[in-house]
Amino acid sequence: MENRYYIIGIDGGASKTRGVLFSEKGETLASAVESGSNLAVYGELAGERIKSIIINLCQIANIPIDHIDAIGLGLAGASDEDGREMVFKVLDELKLSQRAIIANDAEAAYELNCPGDFGILVTVGTGVICISRSAEGNTIRTAGKGHDNGDIGSGFWMGKQGMLHLSLNETAIEGDGDLESMMEAFLSKYPEENFQDIVNNIYESSEAVAQIADFSEDILNLAECENELAVSIVQEASHAVAEYIIALTEEMNYTEKQIVLAGNGSVIRNEFFRKSVNDDLRFQFPEIKWTFSAISPAYGAGIMAAKIQNVDVKIGDVVKGNALAST
Repeated sequence: MENRYYIIGIDGGASKTRGVLFSEKGETLASAVESGSNLAVYGELAGERIKSIIINLCQIANIPIDHIDAIGLGLAGASDEDGREMVFKVLDELKLSQRAIIANDAEAAYELNCPGDFGILVTVGTGVICISRSAEGNTIRTAGKGHDNGDIGSGFWMGKQGMLHLSLNETAIEGDGDLESMMEAFLSKYPEENFQDIVNNIYESSEAVAQIADFSEDILNLAECENELAVSIVQEASHAVAEYIIALTEEMNYTEKQIVLAGNGSVIRNEFFRKSVNDDLRFQFPEIKWTFSAISPAYGAGIMAAKIQNVDVKIGDVVKGNALAST
């Protein structure tokens, strides 16, 4: 056991936290899922969830915590100083802080999706951010301000727009097929029957961001069924994402007519949403190709942590040895 190098990677977003425990040879030994751990959203609760997932991973793999050699945490809201201090306090309790790094969840995803510091990462899930690196190695990004700080196009933004349309038109829904379908989709997710009671409960919940973002899946499904209201929300969101991509390429001085984009996040994986983004990009980039990793960005966070200790984990080995990645 002592001769192996054990790595934990954690990908913490606003809706979900995924953790993996793997070896330097790419063999996955455990994986686990928790609720969201965005530092700016969940505060102390994020630390408890991170601690829980670390302990859970070690128990599943039957490996003592003190045998973990490197731990990488890719966390949304990683720039929140209070949140970072709280996470390092948790890591201190587990005696892991000296072997740990904390990065933004998008940086961890970039490590996995754009190896060799080459490419453009487009993350659209609960939040939205586009990042790349310059020839000098400097990180360039657009969006990523936060779920409620002006970013347009995220799952949270779409869910909030859908709820806003329902709130403003609640008395005029009957007879409007598009509004009726959207209200039906919204109400089906909750046991309560009264729309305003559900909305109030959501905003009072500690899981408000995740619950609002979850409604975006229904909006995307409705858009695919030609619900005009849902289509308008998706088109506004995808147009904003396309603008973020174009702004990033301009800052990079990228002038080619073809572009390869690495996608990350549940919303950008939706084919309808991605086609809408492509439609807005097509004039500037006639040739567009999307790539997606088959494994969780949690591995990217772990690989970053191992790299700092001069341990080179090959992504190809992780893919081959990834027996639990779909959990």
